Amino acid sequence: MATIKDVSELAGVSQATVSRVINGTSRVSHDKKLKVEKAIKELGYRPNSIAQALAFSRTGSVGIMVPELGGPFYSGILHSVEEQLRRFGYHVVVSAGSLSESSQRESIEFLLSRRVDALIMHAQQLSDDYLIALEDSGIPIVLLNRFIPEMSDSCITIDNELGGKIATQYLLKLGHKHVACITGPLDKADARGRLQGYRNALIDAGLHYDEVLVSEAGFTEESGASAMQKILRRKCKFTAVFASNDHMALGACEVLTDEGYSVPDEISLIGFDDIIFARYLTPKLTTMNFPIEQMSLEAVQLIIQKLGKNKCDVNFKLLPSLVVRNSVKDLLTTL
Repeated sequence: MATIKDVSELAGVSQATVSRVINGTSRVSHDKKLKVEKAIKELGYRPNSIAQALAFSRTGSVGIMVPELGGPFYSGILHSVEEQLRRFGYHVVVSAGSLSESSQRESIEFLLSRRVDALIMHAQQLSDDYLIALEDSGIPIVLLNRFIPEMSDSCITIDNELGGKIATQYLLKLGHKHVACITGPLDKADARGRLQGYRNALIDAGLHYDEVLVSEAGFTEESGASAMQKILRRKCKFTAVFASNDHMALGACEVLTDEGYSVPDEISLIGFDDIIFARYLTPKLTTMNFPIEQMSLEAVQLIIQKLGKNKCDVNFKLLPSLVVRNSVKDLLTTL
């Protein structure tokens, strides 16, 4: 089946131009319009619900797309966004886009077919080009935890690099000179940012970045456990682990315990996100707070502003903060 990208390539114009021709949302030169219409006819392209969803009347609803409905991170986003939108008189329509590009596209198509007035999305699998074209089609958009330069006024992010640096600096401050790192999937910007923060903290402390101490995982407990096992098999020296999210920290903790290591007496552990279960683990997990409620508030304020309802200041880049609990040992006071 032909896509909007196929039409743009055959017509020799941008995907945004194709969207404008389909939706009639803004002026396009006569020549470009003819090229697009010819390409659509040749390819047999059928516009999807992105074009059909641009109704003149509003429905009083906002579409929310997250990868999954379960789990404390995404459920926290949904709860906070829904609560804030209700204060402005909006209802939410929710769709779970899973972790594949095709399923996230289907979720967007579903939400637009319900004629939502705007979209708030945690969409890591969708390409920059797709999201830029989607916004150019006329639907107000806010992206959570993602930055696209061409959509900078539609992105609410946190400073992941700073968070990774603060977490690692805390371990170094307590005397840990050999710190392992379990990263998230490095095709994701937030995982890359947290890893870069880890590297920057080591460099600032005059320490060598050692790839043997780093293992990539997938932001899940199972992948965190697997990454921890890999590091242990390498027989390298380390006294602490920085896991790039709390789920992976839990998986790492289970492996360390199973292998006979005491946390934090022998191996210290720090996570990232401060999801609800972090404070109920044994030991309670030291972690970096991901300001979900603030991100949700900023996203709602921005989408309401885009809908022309309210003018307010929006904080586009939020700062994580360290939450100290019991999973990190102070080596300096025990020497």
